[in-house]
Amino acid sequence: MLARALLLLLALLPLIGGASTSVRAGPLETEESLTFFRIGTGPTAETLYALGTAISAGISRPPGGSPCDQGGICGVPGLIAVAQSKGGSIENLESLADGDLESALVHADMAYWAYNASGPFRHRPPAASLRVIANLTPVAMHLVVRADSDIEMVDDLRGRAVSLGPSGSGTVSNALLLMRTHGLPLEDFSARFLNPGPASDQLANGEIDALFEVGGPPIAAIQALAERVPIRLIPIDGYPARQMQTLYPFLSSGTIPGALYRDVPETPTLSLGVQWVTRQDQPDALIESITRALWQGTSRELYLSDNPDGRFPDIEDAAAPSAIPMHAGARAYYDQALGS
Repeated sequence: MLARALLLLLALLPLIGGASTSVRAGPLETEESLTFFRIGTGPTAETLYALGTAISAGISRPPGGSPCDQGGICGVPGLIAVAQSKGGSIENLESLADGDLESALVHADMAYWAYNASGPFRHRPPAASLRVIANLTPVAMHLVVRADSDIEMVDDLRGRAVSLGPSGSGTVSNALLLMRTHGLPLEDFSARFLNPGPASDQLANGEIDALFEVGGPPIAAIQALAERVPIRLIPIDGYPARQMQTLYPFLSSGTIPGALYRDVPETPTLSLGVQWVTRQDQPDALIESITRALWQGTSRELYLSDNPDGRFPDIEDAAAPSAIPMHAGARAYYDQALGS
């Protein structure tokens, strides 16, 4: 009966909004305690969602489960973590600030801007309570066209129909930065704000000329698109890319490896980090336990089993300093694990 009730709670939790749904708000002291911990992710076809589902499964351990050292689950006793699909980083950070999430996976640039009340968050108070649990796998900018398109570079998008990503997402903000750096304000092209799946469908059908997506290669929706129609990736490099890195230090040069998408060679691009963030008021003991479970549990294996060409970070990468302070609970675990 308990297992059936827990399955029902898991099914209903994504539908519950507003105030926190935690049965217990603090650290877990007994296996009978029950805490819900929501993780905001991205659209279901994006890397943030794949990471969030793997992390939520890896850190969860409902009451009654055998402990890790007895061959059971290595999650936090009594914790049920749930990945919730959201529009992207901006919506996640707003929901986190409003108390509608306990944590979120976000692009590092969005976290920086929210913390400093700049960029897309300039009309909100600074997110001074924002704290990092882990720095995760970097994501790459993808600009995709059909192989038979005459678009060869970003400048060729003038006057074209381009999907910039889902409305309210960090992907849109990144795309607009790229376009402006190339001298293409919003009025110089026809912008569409589509999730990866619909954007892929419209590109395949010739309804749009290009789509922009940010994610850890390979992005499932782009892989599926490449199986339907031949595609190309437009290089993001040269002077405009260097200018973006100078203006926005969270960006770095990178490449999308060849052969991840059918008949698409290695392509230069820009990359940025992904951060798992929470609020400072989350209990130190709870966040320390969650961080321990992230690295001692099965999150890595779960993610790579569903994303065999993907990359999961090392603990040293996760603990690296960033522009946003690390949560004290996470720092306590990293200091102990890495001997700091």
